Amino acid sequence: MGEEIINKIINQECIEGLKQLEENSVDLCVTSPPYNVGIEYDDWMDNMPVDEYLQFAKDWLTEVYRVLKPDGRIAVNIPYEVNMKKLGGHNRMLIQSEYHQIMKEIGFGFAGIVDLDEKAPQKVKFSAWGSWLSASAPYMHNPKECILLGFKDQWKKIEKGESWYDGSDESKKEFMEYVSGMWGYFAETRGMTDANFSLDIPDKAIKFMTYKDDLVLDPFMGSGTTAVSCINLDRRYVGFEISEKYHKIATDRVNKVLSKKLTTEKSEEFWK
Repeated sequence: MGEEIINKIINQECIEGLKQLEENSVDLCVTSPPYNVGIEYDDWMDNMPVDEYLQFAKDWLTEVYRVLKPDGRIAVNIPYEVNMKKLGGHNRMLIQSEYHQIMKEIGFGFAGIVDLDEKAPQKVKFSAWGSWLSASAPYMHNPKECILLGFKDQWKKIEKGESWYDGSDESKKEFMEYVSGMWGYFAETRGMTDANFSLDIPDKAIKFMTYKDDLVLDPFMGSGTTAVSCINLDRRYVGFEISEKYHKIATDRVNKVLSKKLTTEKSEEFWK
């Protein structure tokens, strides 16, 4: 893998982009892929027929498996369920179960599932169509999401590095939250793009599963949230974003974060 794409967000379709990466080179993949629920992602068709969508998931996950190190890990943020009736699927689909099965078939080991607890939940957009205040056919919508955790060959890291945790009471509290299997988060990027990915999610995954200077991959970089997290936490990153619009948003956002970090570091050095 050329150094020219490290700490870069590449404006490219993710499967083609992943082919540029060397085997056994990535420490962690953390991402929130398209949910296939009809959201407009500029250049991306988020309304594939179900079979095509699941094949797409298998294709990009296969490439991720290839580029992960033997002790490499993956954290995939997905909903528990989606409605794909209009796309040729069943009325409701347990999408996290489908992803788990695909990952198992590829060869990933299963390390656990994290329940995400949004601190400012969205208002449910669905009504009980045709059955208001009736048992006729009430429509239940569960907006909860989760993170599937997996690994390539082994969960235990082969070599130790510099951990995020410093032994303080605060870091101990953080670690206990991460191993609890329930992570709280705020969707602070809402309104930035149509594809929202809270900074809390990659922050927690990266702190929990990587060391300083590890390489983190996000095949669906969106507004650049994973890259921002890596910069703040002193990890290297590489990512892909198919949309020119979102790629510009992500690049501008990353440049602002880098500029702010550089200013802070210079100030700290001056006052030493």
